[in-house]
Amino acid sequence: TPIGDGIALEATTLIGGSLVRAYRDGADHDARSAMACGSMMAGLTMNLSDCAAEHSLAQAIGGEFHAPHGLTIGLVFAEVLEREALHVPEQLERVADALGVPADGTADGSRAVGAVRDMLRDLDFPVLADLGVNESHLDQLTALAQEDYFITQAPVPWTDDEVRAAFARALAITSR
Repeated sequence: TPIGDGIALEATTLIGGSLVRAYRDGADHDARSAMACGSMMAGLTMNLSDCAAEHSLAQAIGGEFHAPHGLTIGLVFAEVLEREALHVPEQLERVADALGVPADGTADGSRAVGAVRDMLRDLDFPVLADLGVNESHLDQLTALAQEDYFITQAPVPWTDDEVRAAFARALAITSR
């Protein structure tokens, strides 16, 4: 919705400018304040507009491997955005703008995906294999993600092959 989008984009700006700073220096009160505000705004957005596929993939991982939800979202977030960029590149371009990523003429959403990948690297974020996930788990994770409500909120329905491919791309990352 326009209201949800406005709040989400401001949350993205706040979080994008403060998350890595707060991670690197927990005493950075400005970064922590921006994170608190951005986090609250992101939560409001979820109540207005709901969540989407990243939450379904994350909940599948968390349920099987007993990992925190925020961690599991980060493990697959860029891969989910990569797929969504094929269907809603203009929305991801707005996200890239909110993150302050300079325009590069692509207009395909890849700036947002790249910014998320950079942020995960700057956060020393774990990778999917760190939880013990391997190729043998992908079919079960795919089935669980497809059973989750939030995947139905994606702009275009996900196929089993797309879900499995997103998990496989995440699993292929060995370090950030």
